Amino acid sequence: MVRKVKRRVSCLPKATYFKPREIPLCDLEIINLSIEELESIRLCDLLQVEQNEAADRMGISRKTFWNDLQQARQKVADALVNGKAIQISGGNYVNSGECKVEFLCRGCEHQWESPCNAGRPERCPKCGSVSIFRVGGDGMGKRFTEQGYRCPRRSDDRQADDGS
Repeated sequence: MVRKVKRRVSCLPKATYFKPREIPLCDLEIINLSIEELESIRLCDLLQVEQNEAADRMGISRKTFWNDLQQARQKVADALVNGKAIQISGGNYVNSGECKVEFLCRGCEHQWESPCNAGRPERCPKCGSVSIFRVGGDGMGKRFTEQGYRCPRRSDDRQADDGS
């Protein structure tokens, strides 16, 4: 029996589901992309790290990295071309804790970074407000985007500069 080596992953995903617009998730076939498969795409395709270096960062052989990357690309292509949802979860990895998550306080507009494995802060470190948002979204219904603050469960979007 071959034992699969745990891959080192330095950044966990900001979102764990992607799906075609206006189609309920329950009506879609779901493809699972593991955390380490996402890491291989992030390193090679997003950050444009050479495959040798990416394999070293993940603590695996070049061949294993190549196999993970090809499998991940195949899954993403299948989902995009055939209109399937992508769930990012699971796998055999160790979080190296290198990534940072950015937060913004709505009360005082203070922005700060926190290690991604530290959990969501309860209060702003500057003013103590509980009205904090993860920049880019946190999967908890609170998002800060360039267009302002938005809760997907409410139809009234709040713009960052309108004072509401």
